[in-house]
Amino acid sequence: MTIDYDAVILGGTVQGREAAALAVREGARVALVEPPGTVDLGLRRQILLAALAGAADSTPWADLKRQVSALEAVAYPQLSLDRLATSGVDVVLEPGQFSPRPQLAVTTATRRIRGRGYLLAPGTDVTVPDIPGLAETPFLTVDKLLTLDALPESAIVLGRSGTAIALAQALARLGTRTTLVSRGHTLLPTEDPDLAAFVAALLEAAGVSLRLAAPIDGVRQPDNSVELRLGQGAIAAQTLILATAPHPTLAHLNLESIGIRPRRVYGTAVALPVDDRLVTAHRRVFACGPGLGGYWAETTDHQDVAIALRNLLYLPWRQLSVLNRPALLPTRPEYARVGLAATQAQRWYGGDATVLQVPLGQVLKAHCGPDILGFCRCTVRADGHILGAQICGAGASDLIHALTQAQHQGIPLHRLERLPTLPHSLSAILPLLGAAWQQQRWRPGTWQRDWAENWFNWRRSRPRR
Repeated sequence: MTIDYDAVILGGTVQGREAAALAVREGARVALVEPPGTVDLGLRRQILLAALAGAADSTPWADLKRQVSALEAVAYPQLSLDRLATSGVDVVLEPGQFSPRPQLAVTTATRRIRGRGYLLAPGTDVTVPDIPGLAETPFLTVDKLLTLDALPESAIVLGRSGTAIALAQALARLGTRTTLVSRGHTLLPTEDPDLAAFVAALLEAAGVSLRLAAPIDGVRQPDNSVELRLGQGAIAAQTLILATAPHPTLAHLNLESIGIRPRRVYGTAVALPVDDRLVTAHRRVFACGPGLGGYWAETTDHQDVAIALRNLLYLPWRQLSVLNRPALLPTRPEYARVGLAATQAQRWYGGDATVLQVPLGQVLKAHCGPDILGFCRCTVRADGHILGAQICGAGASDLIHALTQAQHQGIPLHRLERLPTLPHSLSAILPLLGAAWQQQRWRPGTWQRDWAENWFNWRRSRPRR
């Protein structure tokens, strides 16, 4: 049976369901093909990391599991399958794959579905590195962590993804002796070196033992523990947790038959290849969601959903700027960034880029929480437009949103400085950033400062009448 749709969405993520809901609101006829349970799995992963970051050091593991279950029950009620179906989405709870002949379509076990356009929004899974003995050694992932009745006494977290960093810090704070092992030389390789070192210091302050640039020779399981052989030595722990860079789950989609081949990022991880219009190598197939990758190999915002879907449905095509995509690292305190890092901005813009850094301790709100104070770093051009920002501190996820909006709408820093802010809120850092930028512009030796001094000297020298 062949049915024609305006859009066929191959989902498995919250972004896929958002695209289906948006398409119905636009009046399109849409089918959502989603493997059962995949959305719940990805959502549970996000909720668990957020709950671990916000938990107190003495929180029992059983209480955390109950909290995650309660949050799952209330998350995205407007995107439940029942709500989507009653709104007009044709929900197909079966795995689907592309079938290019005789006409491009998506086939499932019971149906053949044709559409004018197709949207990929697959979920992700951890990348299993090629390490001798790893395939024969039992390991955990974040998805399987909630199956434990109690946290292990010791754990080795393998990887340097955002998930690995957040999970290692949370486990150490909850009493697990944790070692983070990575072949990479630094955490967060896309960040400024000093900020990557700062995040590493946060982990060490929580009790995490870092083993970076570690040559991993193999894994074995002696007795009831896991041993990781690293060059000349070895480390052992009760549990091995795999938290490497995520990759989109594409094996069942038959993408090779329509000319789409995933690209490699960070060596072993893969991501969906798209251009700035979010179209793949096939002109009728678009993509959105975590499968695109991001700052830390997984996107955290959903602005790509509307752009990909509207490009699928309408003309003219819209473009997605990677500089306007925020990312959040759910550590304690939070670390968030948007746009270019300071070193990237200076490499691209040279002397036209100015780096400003204001400690959050200058805002009273930052002193009300239990975390360390943190900072806000912002890189701006000579005309005041924001090139990028990195924030570390409690409430960083809220503050980065304001800076993302300013960057997206092209609001320069001197105009952002004039916006009203609530007293004693974290947004009070924005006028401080504006003042720091103006101080840089008006420092002695610049033409603005020289012109102003000459003006006031002339005024003071004139006789008063």
